[in-house]
Amino acid sequence: MALNDIAHGAVNKKLFLMEKDLPRFAVRSILAGVYLTLGTAFAVVAGQAVEKTAPGHGLGALVFAFLFGLGLFSIVILNSELATGNMMFGSYGAATGQIGWGKALWFMFVTTVFNLVGALLIAAIIGVSAKFHGFDTTHLAATLTEGKLNKSWWDALIEGIAANFVVNMAIVGALFAKDFVSKFFVIVPIIAIFVGLGLEHVIANFSLMSITGFAGLFNGGVYLESWSIGAIALNWVMVWIGNVIGGGLLIGGVYAWLNKGDEVYRD
Repeated sequence: MALNDIAHGAVNKKLFLMEKDLPRFAVRSILAGVYLTLGTAFAVVAGQAVEKTAPGHGLGALVFAFLFGLGLFSIVILNSELATGNMMFGSYGAATGQIGWGKALWFMFVTTVFNLVGALLIAAIIGVSAKFHGFDTTHLAATLTEGKLNKSWWDALIEGIAANFVVNMAIVGALFAKDFVSKFFVIVPIIAIFVGLGLEHVIANFSLMSITGFAGLFNGGVYLESWSIGAIALNWVMVWIGNVIGGGLLIGGVYAWLNKGDEVYRD
């Protein structure tokens, strides 16, 4: 099936569900936040174990990068709604005239809100789990979070553009994969690119920072020096804007334009 047909059908289905049956759209979006946070938690725990075994070599962050894509793979095969993927679909639909830009942005925003709800709900459970007992500021989750919160608004914006460009490379590739095994080998290695480069993905940041916050809270109130509502909000807002540009305009918009060309060369 052509990319135009796939994207058109996906936008129709997603917007219909959001507008006609918001509770079910909300649950699918909440589940995406849950799945990504579970994948993030697993990647953090594995990375932390490696970091303890071989400290000071950066291997923990590398393991985290290679395993992080399991969360996105779960989202794709379990048919839930991820905001950063919907940035691509919404932009594709708007660029082809299927929907207006206002509706596309609202679609992205609503998905984002419910993704955050899912991330918070499961992170509260993960924060009290045995794997996070003894959590402190040297934990991999804490050091990764601190690195993100210490970035300037400009860095967060630029890295948000790059991150969601990479994420939607994986999503577009997965649209053409014919089975789950193929989707796995498309998604996981590509996602490792943005994670390994330390780029900024707003839903991943929801997951990582929620885990860090709850794990710190349930271990005697362990907080980072950079931890504040203002710093977190600034990161999330600038990364969200960057993600819309990178995954929405630069993948969704560009592929919509590419596929308006000669029918001999369309995806």
